[in-house]
Parts: sequence; structure tokens; C-alpha cells
Amino acid sequence: MENTAIIRGVRRQTKPLAGRRGGTTQPASKRTARHSRNGFLNYRFLPFYTYNGDRSRAEMEYFRSLSNICTYYDLNVPDVSSLTFPQNIFSSWENVAGQIKAIDKKMDCIIVQDVDHVATLATLKRLNTGSTLFYVPVRPLWHWGQVAEQEHIAELVTALFAYLYQIVKMPFYAEDNSYLKYQYDTLFEWVTEQVDEDDKDEKEFKELELDTLYLMQNAGIHILRSISDPNWMERMESVVIAYADLPEKDLEWALLAIDFLQLYQQYPDRSVFDHIRPDLYHLDEEDRIQAEEYISFYWSGNDCFTDTLDDLINTNFQEIAVMDEPIAVQMFDTLNETVPEDFDFETRLFDLLNKLSTLLHQYDHEEREPTV
Repeated sequence: MENTAIIRGVRRQTKPLAGRRGGTTQPASKRTARHSRNGFLNYRFLPFYTYNGDRSRAEMEYFRSLSNICTYYDLNVPDVSSLTFPQNIFSSWENVAGQIKAIDKKMDCIIVQDVDHVATLATLKRLNTGSTLFYVPVRPLWHWGQVAEQEHIAELVTALFAYLYQIVKMPFYAEDNSYLKYQYDTLFEWVTEQVDEDDKDEKEFKELELDTLYLMQNAGIHILRSISDPNWMERMESVVIAYADLPEKDLEWALLAIDFLQLYQQYPDRSVFDHIRPDLYHLDEEDRIQAEEYISFYWSGNDCFTDTLDDLINTNFQEIAVMDEPIAVQMFDTLNETVPEDFDFETRLFDLLNKLSTLLHQYDHEEREPTV
């Protein structure tokens, strides 16, 4: 939670945490890429070696999808007529996966087995989020809500928060079972531990931390109740337009709100979690950075817990190799004619979250915020 931006890289490598200040977090180190054969073994096909179902159906379904994907990408169809099950499927998959990777290094070819498919080829493409924590501070909204002169900006930001909470499904730190609720509870346990009553500075700082935690909790309950109101979604357009028409508006806020409104109107039911598919990537990894852990509302990125919370989160994440990110899946059980998902929603959303956090950070401090 650095002083220049709320968004920052997740640090996965082990490094000393002592003395690290906000703004010094380094980009995550990249692990050695997995061998391409893992695409076969990790993606639902291993049970075929002991498959007791209808092998004829499995082969028929698989080779139909093989024909479809080769037609779609204009690939050479592998000749595996001399091989028997399951080697024929493995060999042809390996060949096609290599051809797909040559076309697009960011795309993987897998074999899907689920309730509707026994063995169907599909392509996957992940959106690289840049190992970023998309945390949106709410303290500025709480302060604006306490001042009558800040009514317009408070109403606008509440509408944006309501969209992010109700439609995008962004977790809120005051919710039970949320990742940041657990982190703040951990901080509370640390703060309430016994202190040296003779150390005046330590005692005063603990009082500051306790005051912050109590305010954070009470404010969070109030804001969560407000942004949960479905009426905000009915009013979002009118709130955004009303603010944009104000002569004393802040242009940055007006433009940002219009962009959020346009995203909502184009994707009225789209959640940031709709294309998060941990069941399709790196099934061998038990520890994962889940989307609800790196996308969330939080209290503040500039208070007495800034460094402690930053260290706590980085310590949790630094040894985890896999980060759940949006995935575009294109099945080839039929010959596709549509263009695959291009991550338009996610790309625009993450950019807007970045801008929202950056704007809020300018007002994220102890004093009451200036007029916006």
C-alpha cells in the first residue's frame, strides 16, 4: 500500500520483510515454465488410463473435436491411425497443442472432461493481471459522508462502490469470511496483546491502532449496508449524469464515473469472477492466490497499519506459485464460428479499478478530505 498508488505487484519470492516501506515492493519473480506435456496430464485426462466408460464414445467425441479445432485454426490433422487408445488421443493432442502454441504462445490446448464432455479439446487463454493487488480504499468515502458539503462526491462514489459490490462481486473487508476480514482480525489480535504499560510511546501507539480498528469496523458495517442497497443500481445512471452536470464537478471523477457506467451498461450482469476457472489450470497446485484475495475493498492504504498489513499479505503470497486469473475457454465440441473472448470486460474493469484507487488515494488520510 505505497504512497503513490494502491495497486502494486505481488511479491512471490522470499525476501526480508523488516524495514520494507510502501512503494518498494518488487515485481513477482517468474518460475520456470511447466513442460507442455503437463497440459495433458493436469487437465482431466489422466483418469483415461483407467477409464471404465464407453471408450468408443470417448474416441468419437475427441476426434470430432480434433477435426473441429484443426479446421478452425487450419492445422495439419495428426495421423494416429496406427496407435490404440489412449495413446492415439495423447499423441494427437500433443501434436495439436504444439501447433496451437506456435500460433499463440499465450494459448493452451487442453482436453476437457466434465458433466457434458468425456474428452473434448478446448483452448484456454489467460489474462495476465500483472501479479497485482486490486484493493480499493473506502476511508475517503467514510470521511466524505460525514460532511454535508461533500454530498455529491459521496453519492457518486457510493454508487460506484455499489456497482462493484453488487454486480462485479468485489469482496468487502467487513464481510464475514472475506480474505481481508481475516487479515484485519489478525491485526486486532496482535494489537490487543499485552504491552508494557511503562512504555508511554508504545501505549499511545496501541491506542491509535485500537481507535483505527474500531473506526474501521464501524465504518465498514455502515458502508457495506449502504452499498448493498439495490436502489443504487437503479439510480446509478442518474447519479453519474447529475454529478457530470455539476458546474463545480471534478472532471477526473466525472469521466471515471462515466466509464464505469458504460461498462455496467454494456455488461449489466458480468462479475469479475465469471471467467475465473481454477478447475482448468494447474490442478496439481493446492496453494493458489485466489481472485477474492487480490481483488477487494479495504479500509485504507495510508494509515497506521499500512506497512504491517502490506507485510502480512506479502508474507502470505510470496511462496504461492499460482494466481487465479480470468480465463477464456473455447470448446470445440462443435465447429466454432464466433470470435473467442477477448477480455474486454476484465481489461476495462482492472484499468478502472486502478484509476479509482489512485484517485481515492489522494484523499486517503487522517484529516477530513478537501472539497471535490
